[in-house]
Amino acid sequence: MDEKFEVLGMINFLYGTDFHGNEKKFEDILFHALEYKIPLIHLGCDILPKGSNILSEQKKFVNGYLKNFYDRCHKHSIEVLAFWGNDDVYTRKKYFLKYASLLDETSYVKNGYTFKAYPYVQDYPFGLKTACKLDRIGWKCPDPYVGAPIDCGDAGFEPIKDIEEYFSRKGTIEDDLMAIHADRRTIMAIHQPPFGVGLDVCLNGHKVGSEAVYNWIVREKPLCVLSGHIHESYQMTGEWEVRIGETVVIQPGQKEYKTTLVYIELLDDLVKAEIIQKG
Repeated sequence: MDEKFEVLGMINFLYGTDFHGNEKKFEDILFHALEYKIPLIHLGCDILPKGSNILSEQKKFVNGYLKNFYDRCHKHSIEVLAFWGNDDVYTRKKYFLKYASLLDETSYVKNGYTFKAYPYVQDYPFGLKTACKLDRIGWKCPDPYVGAPIDCGDAGFEPIKDIEEYFSRKGTIEDDLMAIHADRRTIMAIHQPPFGVGLDVCLNGHKVGSEAVYNWIVREKPLCVLSGHIHESYQMTGEWEVRIGETVVIQPGQKEYKTTLVYIELLDDLVKAEIIQKG
């Protein structure tokens, strides 16, 4: 056995994704962690609120409720992992980084396991493109755009005048993933689910997962991949946990009026997961 894999401890944590600033969902995950003495909370992407005043609302949420949430978790010796998603405006990072780190920028190691994250998603039929990239060279969004495409810089929202030029200079998800390596001790959070395994189905039946993510999983063979982004996929297919080769892929989605969580235990190269619905 490879020497670096000899000493491993059991690790358990709660995973929840796509909370979108819903304070009840944050309270539910913290309450469950406290009730069952779970030492780690893993928040998937899209943790901040949306709305017509998104810049001010996200700043207020990061500096207010979210900081308080982190403080309460730390008070009870609960560690929290999080990273920005496609609806988390990137200019709000500077406020968050005053009291916490982002998993896509700084990996987290515990009991011999390494947690990493990748935040970008494929282009989609919504306006905000800051966290979007093409899946691979030649890939195009299968749905038409809704409204004018925009990016968010230091000056606020800015119109994208040439969408093809915009994406051509950002690179692709496939390119980014080629530089990320994993092994059987890697827990990788990728907001965009892989294509075609029942975790990427929208209400209209379209499968919108990433072939680049699927191919990365096949190539790198991480122990576990945690996804989100497509809230309704679990309702559409009944699938929230699948295997791609030896990799366990978990994508629980998120219901509007219920909190969906997953309890996960890791022991050596075994992954045990249980979905939890809280009303």
